Amino acid sequence: MRIDLGAFRFLILGKFWKRLWNEINDDDCWGMAAQLSYYFLMAFFPFLIFLSAVIGFIPVGPDVLDRFLAEFNIFMPDKTHALVTGIVTPLLQSRAEGLLTFGILLSLWFGSLAFNGMISVLNQAYRARETRSYFHTRSLAILVTVIVSLFLILSMVLLFFGDWLIRVTFDLPSVRFGYSLIRWLLIFLLLNIGVQIMYYALPAKRFPWRLISPGGILATAGWVVGTLAFRYYVNNFGNPQMLWGGLGALIVLMVWFYILSFCLLVGGEIDSEIFKLRKEGV
Repeated sequence: MRIDLGAFRFLILGKFWKRLWNEINDDDCWGMAAQLSYYFLMAFFPFLIFLSAVIGFIPVGPDVLDRFLAEFNIFMPDKTHALVTGIVTPLLQSRAEGLLTFGILLSLWFGSLAFNGMISVLNQAYRARETRSYFHTRSLAILVTVIVSLFLILSMVLLFFGDWLIRVTFDLPSVRFGYSLIRWLLIFLLLNIGVQIMYYALPAKRFPWRLISPGGILATAGWVVGTLAFRYYVNNFGNPQMLWGGLGALIVLMVWFYILSFCLLVGGEIDSEIFKLRKEGV
């Protein structure tokens, strides 16, 4: 398991950042991020319904679903959180037959479309020619969707139910204190591993597996910082209803996915530029 610490030296080179900016524009990361954000938005609600239904089986109290949806306010602006809760809650309360199956199938389909789009961007970044069949790339995109979703679910379980897990396993003051110190580090590491899986599996060119790389770390940090900064801005300064009326909350959700998608693509571009600079002997 490789930790590519030597790659971080390229981040102090002015040449690196200039080339990175050019590659972001040449590979149209701005436009591709919009495409990915659409697919992620379409996958988001089915995935959230599926996840909420699964969490309903966790024996942590009768209000577990309400607590789970309420905790999402950490990531979303208030009005967008209210929109998401208003859509998901009635669907869960209806207990429609086949909701779990339908939700996971829709999430897999739209999520895999997003990762399939990432394949072309990463291939462009690494100047790799796609020789795999359509069936191969689509199957790979679905597999990556499943694996990354598992890491997202595990991160959410640690975030929302970590304290409960500690109580039912090792209810010791030292363990609780230690977990409170490393919980966010564990969540960051899990998200980073999910990102590294995308960068490793999706391109047509095969590279050694890396647990940590500059692109993965910066993409994950971009997710966290971008999410918190965007939430703070919208809650305190933005008023999307003035521009888009009732669609404002949905537009804000779309912009949030755009930020996440762009960070993901830029992380891939960072690692690809480091790869090319190393080939040039820099």
